[in-house]
Amino acid sequence: MNTKRRREFQLRDKNGNMLARGILYDEGNCQVLWRKDTGWTAEQYATLNPMIDLMPNVTTIKLIEKEN
Repeated sequence: MNTKRRREFQLRDKNGNMLARGILYDEGNCQVLWRKDTGWTAEQYATLNPMIDLMPNVTTIKLIEKEN
């Protein structure tokens, strides 16, 4: 079975507060699972680039590597 590698990401403000979180796939597409401003979401984007402007005050995109 061929599974996609996925990495969690978090969008944070300058004080380190998490504003959103989601999943980034190796192909470059990403899925936003939660946003502080709208609550639970299921947004999908073709690239990570829109994440920078997703909501005001985003200054950091943190990628979280997990062991399988």
